[in-house]
Amino acid sequence: MLAIRAGQMFDGERFTDGRVTVLLDDGRVHAVESGWPDLPDATQVIDHPDDTVLPGLIDTHAHLVCDSDENALLRIAGYSAAELDVVITEGLRRQLAAGVTTVRDLGDRGFSVLERRDRQRSGQTSAMEPTILAAGPPLTIPAGHCHYMGGEVAGRAEIAAAVDERADRGVDIVKVMASGGMGTPGSDALAPQFSLDDLQFLVDRAHSAGLPVTAHAHALAAVQIAVRAGVDGIEHCSCLSAKGVEVPEELLADLVARGIFVGGFIPMPTMDLTKAPPAIQEMLRRQGITPEQMYAIRLNWLGGLYRAGVRLVTGPDSGIGSLIPHGSVPNAIAFLLDAGASATDALAAATSVAATACGLGDRKGLLRQGFDADIVVSAGDLRETTGALGEPRCVVLDGAVVS
Repeated sequence: MLAIRAGQMFDGERFTDGRVTVLLDDGRVHAVESGWPDLPDATQVIDHPDDTVLPGLIDTHAHLVCDSDENALLRIAGYSAAELDVVITEGLRRQLAAGVTTVRDLGDRGFSVLERRDRQRSGQTSAMEPTILAAGPPLTIPAGHCHYMGGEVAGRAEIAAAVDERADRGVDIVKVMASGGMGTPGSDALAPQFSLDDLQFLVDRAHSAGLPVTAHAHALAAVQIAVRAGVDGIEHCSCLSAKGVEVPEELLADLVARGIFVGGFIPMPTMDLTKAPPAIQEMLRRQGITPEQMYAIRLNWLGGLYRAGVRLVTGPDSGIGSLIPHGSVPNAIAFLLDAGASATDALAAATSVAATACGLGDRKGLLRQGFDADIVVSAGDLRETTGALGEPRCVVLDGAVVS
């Protein structure tokens, strides 16, 4: 049995006062006890009297085929299968080093991440890796955003065939590019890529197969279409229009009423926008917006979602470039805090709420008896500062301490 004794705990939903002991056995949380009780002699004890113990972090939006370097998205088409495997391995390593114990991949090339997930689930991977959830290549229009990942569809027959293939392969979720994106030349982030009827057909097809759907959507019109189509999640939810960022009150009300999870918000505080993709820099120039003004706009946008009660989760689009490398979930938590979220809500977005969004709420994201023993110990009291969250004192994965 392994015991972690800490000065305080965030259990995935709330902070507890005073010392706590978390007992782990056979890959599960055996018990959570107040104080530091006497333990059997055979117990391995890890002491962190000044630190906070919490559930392992969850990245709800990552691209493991991307290497966290410049133009990572555009370079994946040139990788061999062996090169992709190396990139995926390094991405998982960086995620785990930042305390991320579960990664939901929302767009790979040619089902390579899904294959890695299957190897992981069958015990064919030797290294310690975060639990993988995989969507396969995202569905997009011909030459649409991220078309080079292999998910192009045109018309109902191709949409149905693509959804059915993903169901047959056992994906965990279906990802659709409801709008264009700024990382694909020729793609329009201000315009929808699918009509309401086609997106509704896609969502209904996936739901009939028991699969949730999350939609990449930068354009306001695409967000509105995705909501009406009944998606389970929206990535980015940027609400961009020709006038800038617009978030109608009725849209906020719909997001809340339908319980749609919103993730994929890029952690702006850590970003040097002079290194952003050319499309983003061009948009800033065209609208006459400085990086500082963009940051203020994004803070106001995210704070508005938070205050309205939208279910926010921490998926920073990890890996797509040097501005958002794998292991960026702590930066997304910091962005939420800057937007006005409480420490409790910001950390829940990366643990219990994220686990629910990923369909894992019955076994991950909480320090509860019987839950998976995925645990992080972070320096200091996280009620006061989360600055050290990205450099954990200790990470436990499936009950084993990560070296």
